[in-house]
Amino acid sequence: MTRASLYRAWIILAVLTAIGTALHFSPLSPVIAGLLILAIAGVKARIVLLDYLELRGVPGWSNGIQAVLFALLALIAVLFAAA
Repeated sequence: MTRASLYRAWIILAVLTAIGTALHFSPLSPVIAGLLILAIAGVKARIVLLDYLELRGVPGWSNGIQAVLFALLALIAVLFAAA
């Protein structure tokens, strides 16, 4: 991974963190804001796993990790929305 792509990933992570913080203080309903923050967390986890840990180019692992991450986030979202 090049230094430029690491910087790009870091900037994206920082921007997503700022958006998540802004959502926390937004006038949206807590359920909608929570689900949006959860979606942002999923995108951030994907960036960390695929870019920082360099699993993007590993055949099989990349798709498996994304499937498990999606299933986990979907389960958490359903439980959060039902609470």
